Amino acid sequence: MFRFQNKYHSVAAFSIIEAIVGMAVTAIIMGILFVIFSIVSGRMLDFKNQNQLVNDLNRLTYSLNKDIFEKEKMKASENEIYFNGYAGERVTYQFFDDYILRNSETFVDTFQIKLKTMVLDTVKSKSEQFVFQKIKLNIASNEKELDLRFYKRVYPNELLQKIKN
Repeated sequence: MFRFQNKYHSVAAFSIIEAIVGMAVTAIIMGILFVIFSIVSGRMLDFKNQNQLVNDLNRLTYSLNKDIFEKEKMKASENEIYFNGYAGERVTYQFFDDYILRNSETFVDTFQIKLKTMVLDTVKSKSEQFVFQKIKLNIASNEKELDLRFYKRVYPNELLQKIKN
């Protein structure tokens, strides 16, 4: 026959005190990680904001240079510059107080750059063989003034058309 014994079999486990201590240590580690994550996130946001002006300046100079060299004609009014392409496409730069807006047929881009003044002029090269349309943009960057200059060559046939008109 079988005999049942009434012995207590112990199972290896944590006591309640050990579980509470483990949870407290985990909470302390999670709190420290949260503080570190908050500090790193804030620093990354500051870094992004500081470099936004540099990124916008790089994109603006790239876009303007590309449009100057790829488009056929450039015309300017008081707060706008128009570029007309060979196939009839048109790109417009509109200058506002706090930003510059670039409109093309397929894309609109905004540059968070504060424009102070824009000067349009016609200049000759040193040898006086070539004529250029000059755009000078005076912008405010980090409480300093910065001049950006862009040149578009004016070809002889365009000069002759202006003389005829």
